[in-house]
Amino acid sequence: MHLREKLKFYAEKFSARDDEPHGQEIDNKHAAVWMGEHIPLLDCQDPVLEEIYYFRWWVYRKHIKKTPEGYILTEFLPQVPWSGPYNGISCAAGHHLMEGRWLRGSDTYLRDYCVYWFLGSGREHEQDYSNWLIHAVYRFTRTTGNYDLASELFPYMEDSYKRWKIRSLHRCGLFWSSDNRDGMEYSAGGNGIRLTLNSYMAAAASALSRIAGWKGDKSAEVRYRREAESIWRRIQTMLWRPELNFYRGIRVQEKTGTPGEMAEMDEITGYLPWYFGLPFQFEGDAQVKRMGAAFSRLFDRECFYAPYGPSTCSRYPGFLEKKAVHPCLWNGWSWPFSTSQTLTAAAEYLQKNREKRGNTEFGRREYGELLLLYAGSHYRTDRYGRKSCWIDENLHPDTGEWEARRFLKEQGFPQEAGGYERGKDYNHSTFCDLIISGAAGIHMYEDGRLTVTPLLDHRWKYFKLEDVPAGGHLVTIQYDKTGERYGSGPGFQIYADGRLQAGFDSVPESVTCIL
Repeated sequence: MHLREKLKFYAEKFSARDDEPHGQEIDNKHAAVWMGEHIPLLDCQDPVLEEIYYFRWWVYRKHIKKTPEGYILTEFLPQVPWSGPYNGISCAAGHHLMEGRWLRGSDTYLRDYCVYWFLGSGREHEQDYSNWLIHAVYRFTRTTGNYDLASELFPYMEDSYKRWKIRSLHRCGLFWSSDNRDGMEYSAGGNGIRLTLNSYMAAAASALSRIAGWKGDKSAEVRYRREAESIWRRIQTMLWRPELNFYRGIRVQEKTGTPGEMAEMDEITGYLPWYFGLPFQFEGDAQVKRMGAAFSRLFDRECFYAPYGPSTCSRYPGFLEKKAVHPCLWNGWSWPFSTSQTLTAAAEYLQKNREKRGNTEFGRREYGELLLLYAGSHYRTDRYGRKSCWIDENLHPDTGEWEARRFLKEQGFPQEAGGYERGKDYNHSTFCDLIISGAAGIHMYEDGRLTVTPLLDHRWKYFKLEDVPAGGHLVTIQYDKTGERYGSGPGFQIYADGRLQAGFDSVPESVTCIL
């Protein structure tokens, strides 16, 4: 089947099974056409991974909303009372940008969205939830190769960074946040000096430094670089537990309170520093290699591993306890929000770690297994036994049942909680980005540098991503073990705008092309 025929098949399949209770700018009738115009095409040997890739793009376009201020991305399809103007919520906005940057014509939607948060009516609500918007703007503009937006928004992102410092800086020198305002209600670790906001702030300072460099502002470049390193050193001093080889937050009930005890369990937010590549910026290779051994915990059944996981914390005595009459609990339930953060962190680790070939506990194979596990969680079986693609809020890590949906359905989908099928087609995580920047390893850097560091292991027989926008070009990568699938000979090839850039007999470790 031709790739465009495959896309049409999936889009029509998903739309035929959808009652579309909450429509927005691009309805199901136009989904296939929109997807054909905007998304990179995937062909791979795993039918679940492939189906969910197309499903998640089908879901993403549902959340494109046209407003008087231009386009924004929503998190929930129905209007929810805790949102900002036009139903915007900042909690997962970083995910929206990281996913949407791979759309052809992404500027059409995402430029407006960035302006909404830093200049528009979203500005007053940007800090309703902790977020990594500044980092995501940096990554979005680096991917497209159009740096004007980041330069234009630079003073407003500086203002946001300063407001976060005024609002959340604790006297210990790190940042305080509540789990609720991290979008992680009733978490195992509780309120305090958490890995969330501290990682986001270090990443924001690092991104501001890079953008200042683009602008030629040497003073700001150096200042923010020093800020990022200062926050990082405090994270390492206060939150890194060398005896556990993992990060743990410190419980503090109030912003001004004295730091208390460290959490007694591991939380999956301990991987967040890797999401932003912070250890690679500020630690030596030997320390990075020691710290990276923490990724093996993702396969530890007493820690994060579960058949529909990973879980959001290790299996401590309060694991999955009903801590409150509330649909959203972060004390062990599996959340796609954090799963996609963790898989991004794992890809960053593997793609930047020079010693990954020697790591027998966590490598390409393990990354692939986790990605397939995540893909396999995107289903729901109805009361008639019919299985369909599904993405919602949180799920039971051992059974795969969508927990918030179950809870809200039992309550009759109360209007004050978002109404009918609140979490259906929830836009609170990434998936396609994990295929493009993770499995395929496509990254665009400054000066037209395209780096491809694929995480495909020896089990893959074929894999193709076609027309991925990067730096103003359309990039295609394909791997064909025997040469029979695509008719271009066996091996791994990279194309830009239809022209061969590089070819290899097998999947390469990493390759850089100047486009």
